[in-house]
Amino acid sequence: MYALPLSRRRFLVSTLAGLAGAAGLATSGCGPQQSSSPSSFPSGPTSDGAKGASSSQITGKLLYVADADIWLWERGSSRRLTRDRVSRQPVWSSDGKRIAHVKIDVSSSELWVMDGDSTNARPLTTNYSTVLTRNNWAFRPAWWPDGSRLLYLSEETTNDLMIWQVSLDGKNRKPFLTVNDFEGGLDTPAVSPDGKRLLAVRYHTEGARPQIFSYQLPGGPWLQLTEHSEGSYDPAWSADSTRVAYTVRAKSKHDVWMTNADGSAAVPVTESGACRAPCWSPDGRQIAYVSGENGKFDVWVSSLPEALPVAPSASSLNFGPVPKPRPGRAVIKGVNLDAVSGISWSK
Repeated sequence: MYALPLSRRRFLVSTLAGLAGAAGLATSGCGPQQSSSPSSFPSGPTSDGAKGASSSQITGKLLYVADADIWLWERGSSRRLTRDRVSRQPVWSSDGKRIAHVKIDVSSSELWVMDGDSTNARPLTTNYSTVLTRNNWAFRPAWWPDGSRLLYLSEETTNDLMIWQVSLDGKNRKPFLTVNDFEGGLDTPAVSPDGKRLLAVRYHTEGARPQIFSYQLPGGPWLQLTEHSEGSYDPAWSADSTRVAYTVRAKSKHDVWMTNADGSAAVPVTESGACRAPCWSPDGRQIAYVSGENGKFDVWVSSLPEALPVAPSASSLNFGPVPKPRPGRAVIKGVNLDAVSGISWSK
């Protein structure tokens, strides 16, 4: 229907460029890469011996996108789940049995769902049209905690991307949450596991910098969680709904931070300047994220303290000595994964 909103598109391009530069890459590394056979992917978690989460401590299963397809990492090995080279942004249902994702076309994209073993794949939207002006987009699927429906981004009736919902049978598709149009819209919705709050990125703040907000369900209000001068994005809930991980952009660098659910006690998780797309482990003790510090986008994991230090607010970067991040560890290396699609972690 419309091209991607300019404010959001500019931010996405600048984000990818910043990450690529920090990683020392010639390109963003976030699109389709040269075809690789499964044998070129690691048979298990590999590391250069850095301190942090060891491979024996990494449990569960991870979804990521590489070579333009969705891959599953489990028990130390990766296998390809899709082979259409258009599948992006996979995310596990809370029970780890289903995967929501999007399939990208030239001027549209569709929301799909499939079983965890890649069977029973089916579309939930019909955004493609032979009439170019009737095409629509679907991005960033997010599961409702009970698995009964999905939230996603669309601009079907607006200029900016807003949050829509759809049942797993493709019915009851309608807007779920909107803001004033032409203010940048919404991005990266995430419902808390307890179903009480919704995270989203908004662009209406000073300087149109993206900041993370929390919306109390079902009717509000909004609560701004971050106020970083160059913006923050990629919000993700912990399994117990008490903490939020996200990415901060500062001086063309990108690092993962975390905060309490009310925006207090924000602390950095990484410090390399080339990290984004945090994802919590099911037990809340670790965060996986995309890191480009080795020259390609790999999956890294950092162990976390059980509690955050007391701090005045998430926007305060000078509340005293900032705790030094614990060293991370690469667990999936050499795949040059799609940083925009991120990671999803399930039991």
